Amino acid sequence: MSRSMVFLSACFSVFNKIFKVKHMRLPGYFSLLILAAFYFCSSAPSDKGTANSKKQNLNPIVPDNLADPSVVMFDDTFYMYATIDIDHDLKEMGPPVVWKSTDFVNWNFEGTIIPQINWNEPHTYTDKEGKERTGYFRYWAPGKPLKKDGKYYIFPTIVKPDDSMGTYVMVSDEPGGPFDFATGSGLYFNEDPEDETQPLIPDIDGEPFVDDNGEVYIFWRRRKAAKLSHDLLSLDGEIINIPTEYGGYSEGPVMFKRDSLYYYIYTLSGHANYCNGYMISREGPLGPFETPKGESVFIYSNSESGVWGPGHGNVFRMPGTEDYYFLYLEYGEGGTTRQIFANKLNFNEDGTIKPVMPDFKGVGYLGEKDIEGTLISDLNVSASSYRSSKIVEASVVENPNNHDNIKAAREQAEKRARTFSYQPELVLDNSNYTRWYAREDGQNPMVTFDLKEAKMIDRCEMFFVLPAFGHSWILEKSMNGTDWVKCDRQENITVKSPHIGGDIGEARFLRLKITDGEPGLWEFKIYGK
Repeated sequence: MSRSMVFLSACFSVFNKIFKVKHMRLPGYFSLLILAAFYFCSSAPSDKGTANSKKQNLNPIVPDNLADPSVVMFDDTFYMYATIDIDHDLKEMGPPVVWKSTDFVNWNFEGTIIPQINWNEPHTYTDKEGKERTGYFRYWAPGKPLKKDGKYYIFPTIVKPDDSMGTYVMVSDEPGGPFDFATGSGLYFNEDPEDETQPLIPDIDGEPFVDDNGEVYIFWRRRKAAKLSHDLLSLDGEIINIPTEYGGYSEGPVMFKRDSLYYYIYTLSGHANYCNGYMISREGPLGPFETPKGESVFIYSNSESGVWGPGHGNVFRMPGTEDYYFLYLEYGEGGTTRQIFANKLNFNEDGTIKPVMPDFKGVGYLGEKDIEGTLISDLNVSASSYRSSKIVEASVVENPNNHDNIKAAREQAEKRARTFSYQPELVLDNSNYTRWYAREDGQNPMVTFDLKEAKMIDRCEMFFVLPAFGHSWILEKSMNGTDWVKCDRQENITVKSPHIGGDIGEARFLRLKITDGEPGLWEFKIYGK
């Protein structure tokens, strides 16, 4: 029996008992029970293999594993810069890309933004102990980009194969890249050219801030900050240490200004207990700083909504409004499987930040909806194979503000668990949090869709897993599920998301064969004519 039928049966059982209770207002209770039953039936999960019609959650905001986000709007387009996770811990990351959107819900990218480095080429070296090691160049936390004199600047952390690291200045003619190093000839390994690019800061998580008077500052991990030169290429003045209410290791800093107050955001803890606190300055971006009234750790794990470890993030103000949003990484499946969430920032009358309850609902549209055609949602799906479910466990702190320090908070953490599944129907659930994944030993990965009747199809949008590495594919159609005709294909591995199959025409069945690239899909959207 389905969940909805079980619930209806229970409702009517309770209703029968109510009839036996004296002085009960029957009509009112009957109405409530019927409404509850209707709500449950309408929102219950669909049968396995069928498209899910539940209301769409808008967190995560992008169908990919990303971390350390920043978003900025140039002209009428949102640009998102982030670390590219590939589930290899921090030892290897994906090629850097920039996601773009005009409505904050439908995002896309094409190509890598720093093509001069092969990010996934292994390099061998001998460490200080004489042991042979293998490492990779890595791109982390690019910070919020700046526009100056018609050029666009980013400040990414780049880690060399031997784990030496720094924050570098890169520049482009376009906000979507490609970006080049602003000084020197680039980065090398096992070579020693005289003109190799040097880091702006020999540390990670550089985050710029432009004050109202045009002066630029940069903040980085361990609560460090300094003023930048006018050309953005060097530090100008002393390095300061920012005092915070909570001590301990900190990274992912953010500075923003609202009205007359400067807000310094800093991370605490990590993993499933990653959280963000803040300090306030009434004088300038370098302080002096004071602890705000109320909860100075303004965002932390929320077991009620199921969001864990809201960590390294950034603040985005919608141009022309007083609407502020906080974008942050979420724990995901652990390690480097993180994803980007966004929630609105609200403020008290005195300027302090109201606690943010992170959730899966997200922000929604911040621009005119940018999608054409009618999404076909009544369909079934099957796949060549799919991976077994995974249970992820972690110790989660409910509210670090209830403790004297972060260490004490961690000692009171409670064990939590969540389950990740990888069935094919998850590509139809309108969620960027779930995905279909073919088994590791699966051969010829493919997904088949049954539209239940022949329909005219305009296009398909395919959001692959690990899109920064690229994919190739074949799309076929059929009227009977037996005789197949190729209707589109991507012959060469192409780095983009989504991939689009077009001019499909009439079909009842569609079949996607992944010929190269990671065998998984976050979402597969079919649009009718």
